[in-house]
Amino acid sequence: MSRPPLRPDETPAPKPPAAGTKLSNDIEVTTSSPDDRRAKVGWGYVATYPHEYLIHFRNGKLNPKSSGQGARCFKWPNDTVFIIPTSLKEIVFQANQLSADNVDMRLRGMAIYRIQDPLKIYTQLNFSNRQQAEEKLARMIGDLCRSTAKWLVANMPLQECLRKRKEEIAEALRREVSQVTSDPQKGWGVEIITIDIQDVYIQDAEIFQAMQTLFKTEQLRASQLSQLEMQKDVEVRKLQQELELAEHRKRKELENARAQAEIEAEQIRLAQDNDRAQFALDQARVEQAESIAKYKLEQELERQRQKITLQTQERQAELESQRLAHQVEIEAMQRRMEIENSATPLSLEKNFIETALPALAEALAKQMSHARVSIIQGDGEGGTPLRFILTELLDILRDRVERLEKKD
Repeated sequence: MSRPPLRPDETPAPKPPAAGTKLSNDIEVTTSSPDDRRAKVGWGYVATYPHEYLIHFRNGKLNPKSSGQGARCFKWPNDTVFIIPTSLKEIVFQANQLSADNVDMRLRGMAIYRIQDPLKIYTQLNFSNRQQAEEKLARMIGDLCRSTAKWLVANMPLQECLRKRKEEIAEALRREVSQVTSDPQKGWGVEIITIDIQDVYIQDAEIFQAMQTLFKTEQLRASQLSQLEMQKDVEVRKLQQELELAEHRKRKELENARAQAEIEAEQIRLAQDNDRAQFALDQARVEQAESIAKYKLEQELERQRQKITLQTQERQAELESQRLAHQVEIEAMQRRMEIENSATPLSLEKNFIETALPALAEALAKQMSHARVSIIQGDGEGGTPLRFILTELLDILRDRVERLEKKD
C-alpha cells in the first residue's frame, strides 16, 4: 500500500538519528542529527521542534516574525529557510602527547555543547545541509579540545596528569575552549556545557609495567605497614585497656574506701549525736531532779515557814490571852477593891459572878480556841473543853447567886 501524497503545508518527518558518526580516528560525534529535508521543500509550511530554531529569509531579509525557537512559517519558492538545532550535542575526542617528563600519554575525553546563539552560528556555518554543518562544528570543537589538551599535557608531569585530570586538565580545557566558542564579539555562539577527561593511558608498556610494579610494591609496603600499624594499634589498645582497667579498679577501690570512710564518719557522727542526746537527756534528768528537790525544799521551807508563822500566831494569841487575863484580873481586882470598899461581901461576890467571871470565861475560851487538843466528846453541843468547863462553872456560880438573892 503506497503512502498518500503530501499536502502543501506538510513536510516529511525526519529520519531517526544515526548511532554515532566517526569524523576521524580521534573525533567521534555520539549525537548526530538525522538527514532532514524540511528546509529543502519548494513551498509549503515548515515547522520546527521545540529543540530547533527556525530562521526564515524572505526577499533576502530575515523575517523576525516567523523566525524563532520552535517556530512555523510558510515558505514560498523564493524564500530561504534554515533549521538550527539547539539541543545538547556530545563529542568524544582523543589526543596523544608527551608529558613534561617525556612520557607518551593518550587522553580520551568528552565534550557537551549546544548552539546558544543561532543567529550568529548560521552566518559562520552553512546550515543548508544541516548534518554536514553539525559535523563540521563538532570537528572544529573536537580539534580545539585536542590541541588545547595537548598543550596542557605537555606542560604537566605524568603524576599530575593522572591525579589532577579533573581539576588541572578538564577545567582548564573547558575554560580555554569556551573563550573561543562563547566570546561575545568573535565567538561562534556555542556554549560549552562541560568537558571531562574520561581516561588517561600510558603508551609505553615498560613504563606502565614499572608503574604497576612500583604501585604493587607501594601497596605491599602499605599493606605490611598497615599490618604493623594494626598490630601496634592492637597492642596499644590492649595496654590502654589494661591501664583503663587498672584505673577503673583503682577508682573503684578509692570509691569503696571513700564510701567506707563516709560510712564510718556517719557512724561516728551518729554515735556523737547519740552521746549528745544521752548527755542532754541526763542533763535534763539532773535538772529535773534538781528542780524536784528544789521544789520539795521550797515546799518544806514553806511548811516550816507556815509552821513557824502558826507557832508565832499561837504564841501571840497566848500572850494576848495572858494579857487579857491579867487585864481582866486587874480589872476584877480593881472592881473588887472598889466593891470591897463600897459594898458588902454579898454584893461583891454577886458582882464578881455576874461581871468578872463571864469575861474571864470568854477570854479563856478565846485563848484556848487556837490550841490543838484531841478529845473524845460525847453527845451534846460541840465546843472546846475549857469552854465547857467554864460554862458549867458559870452555871454553878449563877445558881449560887440566885440562892443568895432568895435569902436576901
